[in-house]
Amino acid sequence: MRFFRCLAGDAAYEQVRSSLDAAWGHPTPGGLTVTCIEPAATAPRDGQGRIVLAVHNKFAEFPAAAAVLPDLLASGVVEEIDAAGYDAATKRVP
Repeated sequence: MRFFRCLAGDAAYEQVRSSLDAAWGHPTPGGLTVTCIEPAATAPRDGQGRIVLAVHNKFAEFPAAAAVLPDLLASGVVEEIDAAGYDAATKRVP
């Protein structure tokens, strides 16, 4: 698993989510998949209200995600956090 925190707010998160959805053709025919990641309105958040995201390693390796992730990280739109940081943000018990 890889874990991320969005530092640029809900609009930036939604822009990335929409771009990935478009690249992957979501929603799929028949409506089986609505979106690739949780919408901002229902996404988990840390204590400061920033969206946190957990994805399987392969998700970040898909061409559409791999194409944007380095720029998102370098620009500070998102930061990668560790599992403990994600667990603390979502108050999950490891």
